[in-house]
Amino acid sequence: MGALTSRPQVRKEAMLYAEDLAEGQQFQLGEYTISEAEILQFARQYDPVPLHTDPEAAAAGPFGGLIASGFNTIAIYQRLIVEAVWSKVAAIVGRSLEIRLPAPVRPGTKLTGRSEVQKITLRPERRDAVAIFKTELTDGEGKVVLILVLDVLIRLRPGKT
Repeated sequence: MGALTSRPQVRKEAMLYAEDLAEGQQFQLGEYTISEAEILQFARQYDPVPLHTDPEAAAAGPFGGLIASGFNTIAIYQRLIVEAVWSKVAAIVGRSLEIRLPAPVRPGTKLTGRSEVQKITLRPERRDAVAIFKTELTDGEGKVVLILVLDVLIRLRPGKT
């Protein structure tokens, strides 16, 4: 599988609750380099089309070579966002996703990015908040390869009435 250049660490900082978040607040993601072997393995199991599973067929295709399945890119997003955000924020559950894949991901690509709080609406009567996070993953040249907007519920700080 691909190589993470950041490792999960024991969380030393306090958990962030909805009241701790602000519109415009950003979280930097770690880095992940995807290998050809991972692209092939993932696609053979979950998205078995020649563009992702057959380097020779992919070379003759519209992208001129093997590219990662969009679902593989989304799985990498999930790994990076859990480490950078959801290991620190008191999330309850995601409610919806909007996904765009504006550019292909090729073998050897180093992915990174950032996630930004677009909107947060506190709901004290429900002891939660609705937050909208927009995340962009970029390749090593800064080209955006994934845009994901997530609507998520986040806990309010415990003990408040």
